[in-house]
Amino acid sequence: MKNSTNNNKTIEQLNNKLIKLAFFGTPDYSLIVLESLFAAGFPIVCVVTKPPRPIGRKQILTPTPVSVWAEKNKIPVLTPQSYPDKPWLFASEDETTKQVLKFQPELLVSADYTQKIPMSLVEQVKYSGLNIHPSLLPAYRGPAPVPWAIANGEKETGVSLVTLAEKFDAGKVIAQEKEKISPTDTTDSLLTKLFTKGGELLIKTLTPPNLPFLKGEESPLFMKERVRVSYYPRLTRDTGFEPWENIKEAITTGKEAIRIDRKWRAFHPWPGIWTKIKLKVQSSKFEEKRLKILKLHLTMNYELRTMNLVLDELQLEGKQPVSGNHLTELLSHLNFNP
Repeated sequence: MKNSTNNNKTIEQLNNKLIKLAFFGTPDYSLIVLESLFAAGFPIVCVVTKPPRPIGRKQILTPTPVSVWAEKNKIPVLTPQSYPDKPWLFASEDETTKQVLKFQPELLVSADYTQKIPMSLVEQVKYSGLNIHPSLLPAYRGPAPVPWAIANGEKETGVSLVTLAEKFDAGKVIAQEKEKISPTDTTDSLLTKLFTKGGELLIKTLTPPNLPFLKGEESPLFMKERVRVSYYPRLTRDTGFEPWENIKEAITTGKEAIRIDRKWRAFHPWPGIWTKIKLKVQSSKFEEKRLKILKLHLTMNYELRTMNLVLDELQLEGKQPVSGNHLTELLSHLNFNP
């Protein structure tokens, strides 16, 4: 019993020395950071996340992963509404600011949180706020840095800690760390690695609390290499479009195969890669249909000495996904037998 009391005192002393955090995040990638901070002993005074939303065929109202975890760990949860036509803005900045300040955080931490945290809140918090951004800023600013980095064939990316500012990704970079992009990385696998690394970098930056950035000085963890400023936009359904002729060429000759494979790894599961095909519905009538490529892989063609594309699973508009023999049958209807 005495050892248990001593352990509790040690944890309490540690918590008293560490900065009190208000955490902003929504999906599983946010949760990676939140769990790391919690395990490191940082006092999480509240979490701010998106409201529950309908999911699945039955449209069951479902809270975010961050919300579920916070409630399980008895951490207060705030779910401010946003404008329907401007989902990145809080419907009531004043009310959100008031609710967060009630918990007296010393620092705001944002990880994969798509709503803009108002400066009226940031400026009232002792140490302002930090965001974890999955790129080596100022390169790949914007809401989708990881998919675009994979699609563009980058060999390396990284994670940045940046101060919260009036504009997204425009604050001062406090610390950065590089990460290799492997030839098999998908957006999901790379985001998992980057937010894991981001959580570790944040803990390193905030322990102990009297680090240079808290005094407005440059952190030794900031890389001083010159990086070109670049911005990449939000993904849309059209981002995933690939002409059918390009896909056929990638299968038969290997031309564009590596690019299309990167595109699939970057944009899976959404918007994915899709194309448009013409199917014969009558003897002389054709109908254009949307065709989604659900799974693919590259294979070595030793005769041509090329990497060729192989389609593993397709879904025709209005139909169930097909693979194996059914896939061969579908391709034959397209007058195409790779």
